Amino acid sequence: MTSLERIGAALSGKFADRRAVAPLLALYGSRLAGIPLERYYRDAAAYTEGQQAVVRRFDPDALFGPFVLAYEAAAYGAELKWTETAPPNVRKHLRLSAGALPSIIAPENDADLSYLVESVRLTAEFCRGEKPVAAVLTSPADLPALLLGVDAWLEILLFDPAAASDFLSFSEEHFVALASAYFKAGATFIAVPIMFANPAILTDALIEKLALPALRRAFARASGPIVFHHGAIPLAERIGMFKDLPNVAGFLLDEKDDSTTARNTLGPGPLLIAGPAGPTLRNRSPESVAATVRRFLRERADDPAFMIATGAADIPVDTDPEIIDALLRAARNEEPIDG
Repeated sequence: MTSLERIGAALSGKFADRRAVAPLLALYGSRLAGIPLERYYRDAAAYTEGQQAVVRRFDPDALFGPFVLAYEAAAYGAELKWTETAPPNVRKHLRLSAGALPSIIAPENDADLSYLVESVRLTAEFCRGEKPVAAVLTSPADLPALLLGVDAWLEILLFDPAAASDFLSFSEEHFVALASAYFKAGATFIAVPIMFANPAILTDALIEKLALPALRRAFARASGPIVFHHGAIPLAERIGMFKDLPNVAGFLLDEKDDSTTARNTLGPGPLLIAGPAGPTLRNRSPESVAATVRRFLRERADDPAFMIATGAADIPVDTDPEIIDALLRAARNEEPIDG
């Protein structure tokens, strides 16, 4: 059974030969291929070389495009900061007003966006239809925070709903343009980290009035399936707010989430995805990581529409590969599940 068939079975609510497992190894490919990050995150061929190394070393059931949301802000003028151990991030946000928003940039007309799309295209080409490839895309509710900064975006949301609507409309158009480019490049689905529609960040009233309508409009225009990513915030308790969003094929939960709560709220349909938080793996033992995987497997033992993945962001480059091996062995039931 190929990885694509395995995940396809889960999406169809059918048990496969084993659970699919897909740790987020976008960044980790740079370590395996020995490629410095400034080249890895500028050269799509180098990125794909890293993903080829990921397949040779770990053979996960899905690969990911670059997890570099900051490039979406950089396309509109935000300044980046680079480190030797992580993807680039925003160093300096923009000072934009709702009345002077830039034109939407077509991905092919910007070097950063073109890199993201080409990395997905080359990785999908390498997979030859045997493994799905997930592109990662900023949600319309979160792009303004990336552009303006969290505090500035919160202030607009709280005190200037007309301006917030303008920013969200701009973000929707950006989302649709980049999502379309990703799917044309061969992405199987798009993972969308979402924080500014979570009750831990916004009030229910703001979510219902501004964030949810923006997500609903943008997702409806996506030309392929979406995975709703928890955005490093627990999701299960309030997942019902998002169950009817269009084109959402699955939900990636936080490690702290109770997957049974999520399944009971959603019903049998959508794919549930859960596992340990990727950024924490570097500081954990193989036994701890395997125990988290086993917990989710026990919770979902009778649930065919479930797979294992790491949550939050990338697995750090200095993570011991044996920790990742432990995650994979536990997910594949290659060692006893003894509780």
